[in-house]
Formats: sequence, structure tokens, C-alpha cells
Amino acid sequence: MKQQQGAALVIVMALLSGALMLGMSGMQSALIDERLAGNYRASVQSQMAGESFLSDIVRDENSEVLTSIINQVMESENNAQVTVDDEQLKALMNELSVEIEVTRQDNEITIKAWGSQGRAKSPSVLVFNASGAADNFRAPFIACQRMRITGSSLAASCRATNDVCSQKQSSFITAESQTYNLLYSLGSQPSDAITLDGDAQAYGSARSQRDIVLTGSSSIKGDAYFQGAIFHGGGTVVGGNETKIDATPQRCDVFMDLDKLNQQRNTVQQGYGNSVGNVDIGGYQRRQWTLTPEGLFYYDERRQERNCGIFDFGCYFNFFDFFLNLLGFDACGAGVVQCNRNDVGWVKHSPVINNTVVVDNLRLISEPTFFVSGAENNTQNNPSRLRMVVNGDFSVNGVGEGLIIDESAQLEIFVQGKTDLWANFQLGGTEATRAGAPPLIINSSYSGAGDAVAVNSGSHLVGNIYAPSGKVSVNSSRVTGSIWAQEINALNNSFIIYNEANVVADSQAIETETGRESGNGFNWQWR
Repeated sequence: MKQQQGAALVIVMALLSGALMLGMSGMQSALIDERLAGNYRASVQSQMAGESFLSDIVRDENSEVLTSIINQVMESENNAQVTVDDEQLKALMNELSVEIEVTRQDNEITIKAWGSQGRAKSPSVLVFNASGAADNFRAPFIACQRMRITGSSLAASCRATNDVCSQKQSSFITAESQTYNLLYSLGSQPSDAITLDGDAQAYGSARSQRDIVLTGSSSIKGDAYFQGAIFHGGGTVVGGNETKIDATPQRCDVFMDLDKLNQQRNTVQQGYGNSVGNVDIGGYQRRQWTLTPEGLFYYDERRQERNCGIFDFGCYFNFFDFFLNLLGFDACGAGVVQCNRNDVGWVKHSPVINNTVVVDNLRLISEPTFFVSGAENNTQNNPSRLRMVVNGDFSVNGVGEGLIIDESAQLEIFVQGKTDLWANFQLGGTEATRAGAPPLIINSSYSGAGDAVAVNSGSHLVGNIYAPSGKVSVNSSRVTGSIWAQEINALNNSFIIYNEANVVADSQAIETETGRESGNGFNWQWR
């Protein structure tokens, strides 16, 4: 009996010990869970503090702080951690209780930030591309490679809101009054340069990441900045300073992005649907067309022959006029006889969806008149912004009125093929601006041989040309607007004149900093 009681006591003690061990284990597990939760919470708080700091420094109002950081880092050794000394930065760090770590590898700058309170370190990371960090060098005329102005051609700036700027020197904005470079070449290869020859004139400053070449009696009225060399010949003149610069070259893709343009064109096209096919404006019977928010229309001039006769006799004259004059009433209209008529009128060729129409080739030929207009409530200050996607070529030729853009409308054309504009392309009679934008925008994604956009034979384009992978040539003609392209040629007796009242070729104001997601001029992304 005593042995049984002893055994029972041992069992009870074993159970109590097991329960105690389970209780201790549960307590330890709870403590571990609490500690893990605390660590996670601290990690999240650290990361949130870092994100808050980094979000603040890329805000426009803190652009001076960011510029200070980038400039100090760019002056430091490559692939090394950098100690940034900036009072504004320290004040912002103390306010948000963060620590930072800054490193540089070539043009890529990494800024890590995390909360300084607590032991957890979970940094947020921003990576900057500082290829264009030194300055903002936006310009009305930008070439990724070379730029040529020849013969008696000129480049200048003006300001006009109603009538288009005059091509007289007295209407130009002086170089001293311009807050930007007029000409900018991003090319860095030996063949890349800004070249002026003959009697060519640039009424502003020029900046080249390679060379500037002046021959004949050409001149630059403003300053000349170059990273290679400047070459003078004959009676050439630079009115301002000649300055050799030593800076990190800006890349072309900071300014021009073909992939982004193609994405934009595809998005616009998808919103419309399938192309309506080729549109030929100006041929007999369809010489007049109009584009409005309500649709794309043409004026049908075809003579529709009807059976004409009375008592089965042939009809050799117009019964309408005959019976009207003889009997004093409209015999044709009354159904007494059937008469020849010219049935004319506006016919809707295709719908316009979201102010957009998609075509294959757009050709103005023979005697074309293509009138673009907004709705009744649209004005010059509130225009209807119409878009055409041209999956083939865009050309204007012949002897008709060509393209006419009413003050109530702005037209943006996305062209996948070539653009050729000839003598009957004359926009000089239109108003100069549409609420801070030009009346016409040509976005060319052509990247093949020859010119992406050619403005020929005395034609006058009032608008902007954006051709990130193509060449733009102005041949004895005039562009009142901005041109951004791989290569720009203003040849013979051409005028390229930027209107300060309008945006430049990327549809942003000339003062806008070049960059993404921030007004401070640096490309950045979260990591």
C-alpha cells in the first residue's frame, strides 16, 4: 500500500514538473514573440522614418538640399562612402531623427536613410542618376548628335501670343535677355558639333558637349560653351564669352525617350481602336476635309447621276432650270420629272473618339484643304486638343490651302513614318499660341534613313517637332517653334524661331527642370 502511494506521488510530481516546464516554455515563447514583434515594429518604424526623410528631400521645396548633396557627392571619389556636410540637411535629419549613408558609383548615387531611435536599422533606399546634375541645360533646339545652320539661316527667340513672330531681327529677344541656351548639342563623338557656316546667325547662346565650328561670316550673338574645342574661320564672331567646360556630360535619354513616345502613341491608339485606313485629302471630289471633336468629315463633290427623262425621252438639258423657268414651279421637286442634280454635302468619314482618330497614311495632295476646328465653346485660351495617330507617312503637297488650324483647336500628330511638308504647308496666318502651347505638335518615332521630318520649299510650320530618334531638316523654310531631335539641320535660307509664349518640344515650359518625378532635375527611383 505504501509502495502504491509512493508511486502515485512520483507520478503527481512528474505531472507537476511537466506542467511547470510547459508553463515556462509558454512564457519563453510569449517573450520571444513579444521581442520579435518589438523588433519588427522597430524595424518598420526605422524604415518609415527613412522613407519620410527621402520623400522630403525630393520635394521641390527641398531641391537646394538635394542639389547640395548631389554636387558634394559628385566631387568625391568614386565607389566610396561620402560624408555630406550641409546645414540644411542636418536640420532636416535632426527634425526627422534619421541617419543617412551616401555612396557613389560613377553617375549613380545611393542614399540610404533609417530612423536613428532604437537599435533596429532598416534603411530605405533612393538611387539617383546624376548624369545631368551639374546644371539644367534645356533649350528650344536640342540635338542628340549634331546641329547645322547654313547659308543665310538663323536661329532666334521671340514672344508672341496673337500674330506669329516676325522673322525680322528687331522682333527677336536679345541673347542677354534669354535665360537658356538657344542651341544645345548633346553629342560627344568626334563628328558631333554645332556648326554655323556661310552667313548663319544664332541670336542666343550655344552649348556643345563636343565642338563648336564657325566658318564664313557666321556668328553667335550670345555665349559659346564647349567641352571639346571652338573653331573660327574667316570673319566669324562670338558676341559673348567663349568658355571651355569640364562637366559630366548629359545623356540624350534625359531629354528624349523613344520608348516612352511609342508607349504614349500606343496608349492613344488603343483608346481609339483600329485604323480607319489611308486618308487622302485634295483629290477630285474630296478636296475639302475637316476634323472636329464630332468626327472626320469630307465634302462630297461627286455628281450623282439620276435617271432623267419625261415620257421616256432622253434628258439633254437640266429639267430643273427648264421647268422652273417655264412653269414657275419646281417640277423636279414636285416629282413631275426626274432631273440631274449635283448632290453635294458633308459626309462623316470616321468617328473621333476621345478627340482622337487613327489612320494609316495621311496625305494632303493636289488641291487639299484640311480644316481643324474645336467645338462651339472652344476658344484660343481653351482649345480643343485633337490628336491624330498616323501609322504610316504624313505629307503635305500640292497647290491648295493645305492645313488650317482654327484658333479653337490644337492638333497633335503622332507619326510612325516620314513627315514631308512642302510649299503649300503655311501656318503663318494662324494665331501663335493655344493656352501656352503651339497650334501644331508633331511627334515622330521614325528612326530609319533620311529625314524623319522635312520642312521644305518655303513652307512655314508653327509648332513643335519632337523626333527622339530621327533627323529634322528645314530647307529654305521656317519653323516657329521648338525642335528636339537626333540631328537638326537649318539649311540655305531657313528660320528656326522659338516662341517664348509656348512650351518647348517635350511639352514642358523652358524653365522646367529635366528629370522624372521631381522638379529638381535628377532621375531617381526607390530601391
